[in-house]
Amino acid sequence: MWHPYVINSINAVVLIIAGLIVYFIQPSKPVLALVAPGLGIMLLACTYHLRKHNQFVTHTVTTLTLLAAIVVIMRLNAAGEQWDTRHILLFVMGISCLVAAGVFIGTFIKERRLRNNSIYKDDL
Repeated sequence: MWHPYVINSINAVVLIIAGLIVYFIQPSKPVLALVAPGLGIMLLACTYHLRKHNQFVTHTVTTLTLLAAIVVIMRLNAAGEQWDTRHILLFVMGISCLVAAGVFIGTFIKERRLRNNSIYKDDL
């Protein structure tokens, strides 16, 4: 099982790279397209604290990741439109955030059931 800090790092890199690509492929260069890379940078900054098992940061990162998934998927607006590069990248960012949030929540549940913090014994 991958640890939450690894999944967070992967998700943050996906948000940064895909968000910057979406920004640069659009001719109008909307500032709204920089929200995903900004969020990715914030999530990447939280990786150290996730590795140290700070519960407040863990819950905050999970909430931000779910919020990012909702925002990115709502920006799709794919009803009747062609699926171009922008839509595909938004879909990838949304799926990445949903998978990351699922792993975070799965780790919370597994840790709660074990109650002995044995999930994290190998990296403490």
